[in-house]
Amino acid sequence: MKSNMLLSLIKIKKTYGKFPEKVSDISTNSKLVSENSVFVVLKGHRTDGFKYIQDAIDRGCRFIVSDRYVNLSEEIGLLVVNDPAKTAALFSEYIYDFPHETQTMIGVTGTNGKTTVSTMVHNLSLALGKKSAYLGTNGFMINDVHTASANTTPETTTLHKRLKEANEQETEVFTMEVSSHGLKLGRTFGINFDIAIFTNLSQDHLDFHNTMDEYGYVKGLLFSQLGQDVKKHKYVVLNNDDPWSKIYQDMTPYEVITYGMDDSADFYPTEIEGSLEGFKFTLNTPEGSFKVDSPFVGEYNIQNLMCAIISEWLQGYEFDRIIDAIPDMKPVEGRLEVLDPDLPINIIIDFAHTPDALRKVVDTVRPFAKGKLICLVGMTGERDYTKAKEMGEIATMADYAIFTPDNPANDDPQMLVELLEKGANHNNYISFTDREEGINHAVEIAEKGDTIILACKGREPYQIVENYVKIPHRDDLIALDAAYRKYRGDEYENGLS
Repeated sequence: MKSNMLLSLIKIKKTYGKFPEKVSDISTNSKLVSENSVFVVLKGHRTDGFKYIQDAIDRGCRFIVSDRYVNLSEEIGLLVVNDPAKTAALFSEYIYDFPHETQTMIGVTGTNGKTTVSTMVHNLSLALGKKSAYLGTNGFMINDVHTASANTTPETTTLHKRLKEANEQETEVFTMEVSSHGLKLGRTFGINFDIAIFTNLSQDHLDFHNTMDEYGYVKGLLFSQLGQDVKKHKYVVLNNDDPWSKIYQDMTPYEVITYGMDDSADFYPTEIEGSLEGFKFTLNTPEGSFKVDSPFVGEYNIQNLMCAIISEWLQGYEFDRIIDAIPDMKPVEGRLEVLDPDLPINIIIDFAHTPDALRKVVDTVRPFAKGKLICLVGMTGERDYTKAKEMGEIATMADYAIFTPDNPANDDPQMLVELLEKGANHNNYISFTDREEGINHAVEIAEKGDTIILACKGREPYQIVENYVKIPHRDDLIALDAAYRKYRGDEYENGLS
């Protein structure tokens, strides 16, 4: 892409120095730039990209975008603009040649369920024989190839680069989680979504959004930013059971399809039967009723699965073909995931880290718990502390609760568990300032037939500790190691298990 072409896209600007004739890449991370790159200076939550301009130059970069002037060599091109984030999105589109235009773009927003719905859409697309990409909390996937990802919704240059990678693999559909942080910070600028899905809204991220109203309306940007060109076939899929759906419905001119748990929605289930192996139900649709045999546990996963089914129907697939593909879908890792069903105890991991999500997990699992129900829950550091008391209260809906920190960062782990303890409605609980110790304790006290819920982290592979250092941590591996040592003993120790 020629630099003068990029410069011509911006009306309000100041330019200094000499720009390279062409560029082929763009980034907001100075470590990722080269002589062929544009480096965009963004001010983040913890650091200011302005500090890394010299690092970018030292790596060969000759095209800098900033909202402030800095004295640079005449051999370096400096573009000063009012909004570097929007400029980054615009330049990314042109540099990477509008990669989303060849793919069906599906955006999923909401407090809980984003990862599950997005992954279900991805896995159902694969089961239907399509080439598919997924981007979100569980990383980046092109078909079955997985890459780690730092943010639920990455910053705009990384996002567009992922779109280009998927485009080069000829993916037909790209499903991504759209977080409130991503919407407010403009990370999705320039993305032309075809289908926008809303799961639900409950308390979370009030450390970032201040009020529930602000949080809710920021989520609504996904629907309002679909645009006004009704010649394009776009759709909005809303949770009929959540009052925010009424507000979002008014934010878009495109057709709205609703799903919910009763017949006031366009899609709803009846005749529900469930166990820890999966749920069966009748799916009622505008085109008739269909029997669904789902490998996913919980009524809220019926809602999540309906979103995936609707997304495929909106892309032109017949219901019979969609329903037939559901048993071939892969599980959603770390979301109400039962670890090794051959163990004499049930160990379930889930990402639930809000009161609403945790309550749904406990309510789902409790009817199937034949012995004691043990619930381990953590409190995240430097986040919205007001939810801690309710999280502690919900955890003590189980027979036995275990409180731990979760990604404590620079907060005192003891303070975090004490916040959870304030919500306990019985004394049958224990607290640990080390989450691994808490998990080992849960397995140690469990007896055959008992059920353990490890909430808040799913398969997240780290703990964030002091100074934001990430140390390796996996709830599932810690729990399985403890369970195998307990129940398989020498056989496991000798590598025969």
